Amino acid sequence: MGLVFCAAVLGFLVGVSGAGFGGLVSGLCPLVTRKQQSLLMGSAGGIMLAVVIWDLFPEAWHLSPVHTITGLTVGALFLLLLRRHDQAATAPTPEARFTKTGHLLGLGIALHNFPEGLAVGTVFAHDPSSALWWRLSLLMALHNIPEGIAVATTLRLGKTKWWPIARILFWSEVPMAIGAFLGGVLGRIAPPWSATALGFAGGAMLTLVLVEMMPLATRLAGWPSALTGLGLGTGSARLLILCLAA
Repeated sequence: MGLVFCAAVLGFLVGVSGAGFGGLVSGLCPLVTRKQQSLLMGSAGGIMLAVVIWDLFPEAWHLSPVHTITGLTVGALFLLLLRRHDQAATAPTPEARFTKTGHLLGLGIALHNFPEGLAVGTVFAHDPSSALWWRLSLLMALHNIPEGIAVATTLRLGKTKWWPIARILFWSEVPMAIGAFLGGVLGRIAPPWSATALGFAGGAMLTLVLVEMMPLATRLAGWPSALTGLGLGTGSARLLILCLAA
């Protein structure tokens, strides 16, 4: 049982280190003009788009195409219903909308981290000294950097202070620790369930980019800035994914 708890702790540290570094990186980008805000929002959307298209979905599709599509559909509907309920309850200012988007993005990342934690915990519990565990840990930590940038940048656009941002990043990584713990207990992942979870998270993230992040970036400074940011974010995240896969 001690090995299982160790897997949970290490899984949590892997997630927090990547997301925390991403949050620090976002702090190096000052928010001055609406055009710069639009670029940052578009970049955050591009990063998440790249993670979903080239990382999350292929992994889920490899496990089970049918369950991936099911999870994608349910995740998209869940996000749309959550967004509709939130809009019916409040009439947010632009800053409040950024804050809401940041919270929803953190929720999507939390859902995404759970099956990743399952993988980390399973590999570690099987052989803590294996090279595969260290490679997987590095991949997960680097993978969380663009996620941390996306969440922190979005919340900063909503004028959220750094302590609440750090708290959201922290809690978005807790499911990774829970997943790592369960992975250590179970010893293996059920592919259909994992594919559904990954598809759900991907559907929620993709919908968030399309219905929240890009429209907000466009309203700030028009389509040129929003699309430029989207391209920069997508390209940089794609390059990171390719480097990790090499």
